[in-house]
Amino acid sequence: MRLIIFKRPSFRNIALWGILLFVMISYRENVTSVFSGKLKPIYSVNVNTQAIALTFDISWGEKTAEPILDILKKEGTHATFFLSSPWADKHHQLVQRMVAEGHEIGSHGNRHIDLNLLGASEIEKEITISQQVLEQITGQKVRLIRAPNGAYDNKVISTADKLGYRVIQWSIDSLDWKRPGPSAVVNNVLNGIHSEGGAKPGDIILFHASDSAPDTIQALPIVLNALKVKGYTLMPVGQLLSQANSTWPPESNLKEEPITPAK
Repeated sequence: MRLIIFKRPSFRNIALWGILLFVMISYRENVTSVFSGKLKPIYSVNVNTQAIALTFDISWGEKTAEPILDILKKEGTHATFFLSSPWADKHHQLVQRMVAEGHEIGSHGNRHIDLNLLGASEIEKEITISQQVLEQITGQKVRLIRAPNGAYDNKVISTADKLGYRVIQWSIDSLDWKRPGPSAVVNNVLNGIHSEGGAKPGDIILFHASDSAPDTIQALPIVLNALKVKGYTLMPVGQLLSQANSTWPPESNLKEEPITPAK
């Protein structure tokens, strides 16, 4: 009769397995997406510079966009404005001012609805309608899109990619639309929502210039000044992408060619 002896696992092996388990749990979303073929929008990029992208979403309102443009002009800062086409169609002069002052225009869709709830043909229609409106007003190509409410799935990203778009999310959320007060908006950007360190090189900051975010007007000058003091350079998304070594997460890297920054 053969005697089988089971060796007691060493502390080293237990520790290695523990580390492996921790890594798999911590990054389970990325692991799942790699093996399931799940596509991702661009949340941030890897850069060798101090570059950070500044973005604003606008879908409605009359009071907030112009003061924000005034602040950006005073500070000599350029940003990307993701515009819903119905809002843009009602505010030609403001949109044209954005372009004239060096800001980049991206699409925020046509109707402010979750694109992932639509079929591929409906998604394509929403994107192309918005594109036609925005390009007619600006005289420029629009090839960046932020899905309304940040809602996406493979269908949304693959349809946008087919139409020549890159889907842009964000890595720093000001949460200004919740109206938490200007000091909270400043803290969310500079220190992070859960004190994880705040904005850093390669990040994409999300603000809103709709009337749902009145705190942004007071918070923005403080944020811009603080980031500049730290040595960061704020710019539109297209310019950030042109400096990127890669996009994050890896599943967002659908295109090889760089985006030409807005002039």
